[in-house]
Amino acid sequence: MNQTSSKTILVPILGLLPLIMVLGNSMFIPLIPEVQAELQLTPVQAGLVLTVFSIPAAVMIPLIGFMSDRFGRKKMVLSSLVLIMVGSLCSAIALYLHEASFSFLLFGRLLQGIGAGGTAPLAMALVGDLFDGKDRSQALGVLEVFNGVGKVISPILGAVIAAVFAWYGSFYFYFLLAAIAFLALLVYLKSSPFESEQRFSLKKYVSMIGSVLKREGKWIIPIFFTNGIALFLLFGMLYFLSFELEGVYDIVGVMRGVYLAIPLFALGIVSYWTGTFVGENVQKMKQALFIGFFLIVMAFACLIYYHHLIGLLLFLSLAAAGMGLFLPAASTAVTSSIGKEERGFIVSLYNMVRFLGVAFGPVIFSVWMVNLTQMYYWSFFLAFVSIFILTAFWSCIPFVKQCV
Repeated sequence: MNQTSSKTILVPILGLLPLIMVLGNSMFIPLIPEVQAELQLTPVQAGLVLTVFSIPAAVMIPLIGFMSDRFGRKKMVLSSLVLIMVGSLCSAIALYLHEASFSFLLFGRLLQGIGAGGTAPLAMALVGDLFDGKDRSQALGVLEVFNGVGKVISPILGAVIAAVFAWYGSFYFYFLLAAIAFLALLVYLKSSPFESEQRFSLKKYVSMIGSVLKREGKWIIPIFFTNGIALFLLFGMLYFLSFELEGVYDIVGVMRGVYLAIPLFALGIVSYWTGTFVGENVQKMKQALFIGFFLIVMAFACLIYYHHLIGLLLFLSLAAAGMGLFLPAASTAVTSSIGKEERGFIVSLYNMVRFLGVAFGPVIFSVWMVNLTQMYYWSFFLAFVSIFILTAFWSCIPFVKQCV
């Protein structure tokens, strides 16, 4: 098999990594009531089943990024998948341990969370290592598609598995998915980038990261911030929409999943197109960033006045399409502008901010939902501030002059 064919096969394999990270929590959300009832947990204990995954994943993302720069991406991503597999088996058998069931379930979820920190971020770093130009932006678009698809199918998938088997069947499925990714990467990721290169001391590494932030921070930090806000708004609104569909419009079950899939389908389609369109052209990159966030701002402005079911679906899909322009362009900008020695850590920080945006969106929106008018105004305000911050530090506006 030639190198081009191998890389073509590798892209969807790498796409499994963000899918695994998304499924790690979203797939188990509909299972929480069943877990709570069977293990006789309090609501707080049931919530810990989700929290004990999210916090270790967020904390481990930059640490694993640093370790991948020193010891190689392949070693770290394979080790992460092993942790997910072990954690999945621990969680699956927890039911049979009686008094220790809850503790062992949390231990398994903890291992899954630690492992998940080395999935999506390292997939992005590997794309930055292995691809150039248009191939890189297209591969990053594919990662966004897998990310979006995972968010669409995960609650439905968890509910279906629980209905056919039981709640612990989802852990066996998660183990199987991680095992498939492990074996595929073992075969098709022939070598780990930088494994044979110089390993910098921690002091020198920190100095290099400091130099990157000093040199590139003027545009990197705004992109980090706006990515986190974009995903915070999207998944906060999806959380709200889920309750609105059931409570106001009496749309439940699989049909609720179909309605929730509409904006995420827009995100996936536009993400793939953006990856093909942008390449490493700075002019197109900035245009995609600006137009994408402009659409987000306009969508949330419209939602203030038009938020019945059709308006919610239409303008949330418009915002998701804007994110489909913005997110792959931002990912390409970050991965293409950072040297290979620092890429793992910087990309991991970038993914940590994205992950925290997704994690905190539903939590904050659950509070904002008490006053829907304020919720829409706050959403618009955050989107407007984000586009201002994004463009305020640009030395070149892509619609005024040619950016190089």
